[in-house]
Amino acid sequence: VDQGVAIPPSGLIADGDAIRTRMSERQRRYDARLDELFEICLGVDRDGNPVLYGSDHSADDQENGAAQDDADDADDADNAGGRNNNQSNHGNSRNELKQNQTLPLPTATNPSIAKTILGGLAKHSTDLWLLYIRKQTRDAIRTAAAETKIPVPPPGYVPGAMTQTSVIHSQYEESLRLAYRERREKMREKVTRAYEVALEHGAGFAMNNHLIWKRYANFVKSWTGTAGGVGDITAESVNYAAIIASDPDLASNPPPLPPVDPTFEHTSAQKQLNQLRFIYQRGVTHPMTGLDQFWQEYEAFERAHSESLASVLIAEWLPKYQHARSVYLERNRVWTIHELRGGRLAVPPVGCETGV
Repeated sequence: VDQGVAIPPSGLIADGDAIRTRMSERQRRYDARLDELFEICLGVDRDGNPVLYGSDHSADDQENGAAQDDADDADDADNAGGRNNNQSNHGNSRNELKQNQTLPLPTATNPSIAKTILGGLAKHSTDLWLLYIRKQTRDAIRTAAAETKIPVPPPGYVPGAMTQTSVIHSQYEESLRLAYRERREKMREKVTRAYEVALEHGAGFAMNNHLIWKRYANFVKSWTGTAGGVGDITAESVNYAAIIASDPDLASNPPPLPPVDPTFEHTSAQKQLNQLRFIYQRGVTHPMTGLDQFWQEYEAFERAHSESLASVLIAEWLPKYQHARSVYLERNRVWTIHELRGGRLAVPPVGCETGV
């Protein structure tokens, strides 16, 4: 599994209050600024919603931004919000642009509105999408730690004991199990959403798209703990003492180790099966570097679960994989990834007359 793909065990036992207290005002400003840069470059906000002008999602932001940054021109501020005041169809037309896209010049050049008009200029950059996913992973850890507190153990509680000595300890262990289960689910949901947003908005077929597909698959593989991720954090699989020692806040008040949760592990394994199949079946239809290996991984994945079902699914997806492979080989005859500079704007060929 790639380094940094799985959510680390230290994120599962993180202290939300300590994280919030440690963050300085400057760090909070930088964090907000980073979200703003992603909006401009990738065209999505921190929740994965589009920020382009005309979507219902950005209506309130545009109206508030125009009123704040251009308070001296009330008419223009009203126009910025008036064109997007149809909230009745919020759920159905989030991504639909309005027919009337004309804006007064002062409003269009307002920083808040200009950001939404120019948003998404670098959707082709796989590196930016990987940074976006990395930040969403960090935010998922912080959010889960802040929203789901780890209950304080009662006196006499022994972590990791096969059977607890009292009803109180048994009840506490069940509440502890539920707390860690909720943290895992929140983190997985947010990171999965980040990968899906990246694939939906262009990373799935951009240059170096294999990095996104493979890291997404490896992230889902970590759910069952084979890579030391949040699926399996036990004293045997994780150096718990080292994690505590590396964090002064945890060392001063170490949290109890997550108890064994076979029910959640079974549910995670089923979700992992469905999600991996969903990823592989989409990924093999995209021309990309390492497509043959990706197909072989999918074949091995299906055969490991059911040979009869594998034969049906492989026969169904083989033509799509072969088509994607043919497209990839045809592209390589024209250009290679080392020759094409994907981060630069297209310009006329050398020797081409201007205007032709």
